[in-house]
Amino acid sequence: MKKSLFIVIEGLDGSGKTSAGRRLRNILDESYTNRIKSTYEPHDPSCGGLYIRQVLMKKITQFHPRVLALAFAANRLDHCEREIIPLLNADEPHIVISDRYYLSSLVYQSAADFPFENVLKINEKAIKPDIIFFLNVSNEVCYQRMDIRNQPKELFETNLEDTREKYQNAVDFLRKQNNDNIIEVDGSGTIDEVAHIMLNHIIEQFPDWKTETPTIDIDNVFHISADIETVLETIGNDISTIENPTDKKTIVRKHLEHLDYETLGNLFLNSLEKSGIQVGKSVPATTFSTYDLSYTLPQNLIMRGAAIIFPEKQQYDALLKLVSELEKSMDFLYVFSPESTAIVTDYFERDKIKFKNGEVALFPSTKILTMDDLVEFVLISHVD
Repeated sequence: MKKSLFIVIEGLDGSGKTSAGRRLRNILDESYTNRIKSTYEPHDPSCGGLYIRQVLMKKITQFHPRVLALAFAANRLDHCEREIIPLLNADEPHIVISDRYYLSSLVYQSAADFPFENVLKINEKAIKPDIIFFLNVSNEVCYQRMDIRNQPKELFETNLEDTREKYQNAVDFLRKQNNDNIIEVDGSGTIDEVAHIMLNHIIEQFPDWKTETPTIDIDNVFHISADIETVLETIGNDISTIENPTDKKTIVRKHLEHLDYETLGNLFLNSLEKSGIQVGKSVPATTFSTYDLSYTLPQNLIMRGAAIIFPEKQQYDALLKLVSELEKSMDFLYVFSPESTAIVTDYFERDKIKFKNGEVALFPSTKILTMDDLVEFVLISHVD
């Protein structure tokens, strides 16, 4: 009989651990539906989660480092007791995959007067993972990936050189002092490659969890329609002799306001493709038109997302409802919402959302595009 597994994925900020963890979970879920669960630390719903998150987001700036270390330990123990252990002890065996665990605490909460031994001591009741994967990625790639997120850096997302050295020391310490099963993985490849490397290690050590791995579906890739090129050409001809930028914007806006919903949506997708994002197949069974997206980061790391087309101004709850209809979690969203400045996006990065397959994960990074963005896109296309 299979035994339940507790898998942890660790790495520097920007190492791709979150995306690779999601991909690993999705691969396993193809064969073991509803038995593969993802989680993360610090765990917002657990003890001290709000305090920790406010410290990391620099909303709380006055705190004692020892208090933060204790908060992480309490958060972790509560996380184990109320979420991880019940899944591992369920009648059907599960795999729980956690984004960060106590290796991160050794790195970020240790100090000269509070060494690894002390940090491990306050975490002694936390269950030991079956495997800890440490994704090893160069500092340059980590910084590039963090810059692409276009999000403010959290408390520990700087000085990667020092952090890398602490990670290596902490890995050595846990192997020797705590007998942890830590596997270093080259995280510079694509998300698929990194996920499959981790999968191979899991199957090698726990062959009962062997599974067939699916290929990436690249059928029905979106292609820019000839109609869109005609629209761009027509607008370009109308503004070709206009010199005043304001007058140009007015003419372009009037053209766009007379386009139907489908054409505007195709123009939105066109703008994404022109910016280097691949638009894939339509996502079925969603309230609004939705398309798969992907783009490639340095070192061929592939990020997965979705494009959502709203026919009119929508509120935050409409976006929440639609994302919950998606089959699986993703890294990012692009949303076209005409004239809309009403969708609040400040906290999408940390909000939790339940997806259609039952997975609870962090809300994807989200960018809202409005009619003004399409106007700018048409103007830039004309210049090009």
